[in-house]
Amino acid sequence: MIEKMQRFFQCFPSTPPIGVKGDYRCSVHFGNRYRLDKAIEQASFSPVDVNVITTYVNDFFRSIGMNTVAEPVIYNPLQIDYEKIKRDYVLDELGDIVWMKFTKDRYLGVVATSNDINFDIPNNTAEYDTKEWRYNSFLKQKKWVWKHTTSGILVHQLGKVWDTSFVLVFPLFNIPNGYTRGDIERAIGNYLIDKGVPIIDFYSHNY
Repeated sequence: MIEKMQRFFQCFPSTPPIGVKGDYRCSVHFGNRYRLDKAIEQASFSPVDVNVITTYVNDFFRSIGMNTVAEPVIYNPLQIDYEKIKRDYVLDELGDIVWMKFTKDRYLGVVATSNDINFDIPNNTAEYDTKEWRYNSFLKQKKWVWKHTTSGILVHQLGKVWDTSFVLVFPLFNIPNGYTRGDIERAIGNYLIDKGVPIIDFYSHNY
């Protein structure tokens, strides 16, 4: 069955590349508009109900032999307990989740993975290109990184704000052999696109 879904695991055709000299379409910094123009396009469509999105994700899980998630809505996500999710779903790692956050007018903002749910957004346009030193727990050292996430910048550019009252969280407790949580993240995002769900940060799940 998973073979029929392989196209969703491939990088979305118009996704701008990263690290190609002279091609800065993947960047939302220094006036680059490729991803912003896509966000504007997505915001021109009607948002899809959260319950419908949940149904689509569970349909995708069934199609590749993964367990569905009956109640993915988590309230008070700023106080989310990743350890409890890991225990409850017997996950291999804390980051074995796909999560989705929404704007207050119910647009799906981003499809993401790992245990780093956040509602980052700039305070003003002057902060778009700001960097800061941040500790990287994997490299065990500080790195000079962008202060704000791509999705946060795009949402701010559209004049929208995050809905911090809930997120959708889908624990990945039986990822098919040969696949990673990143593969599942990409496929879910592309599957939702195929179903006509607008996503403000349209390309994020492909990286």
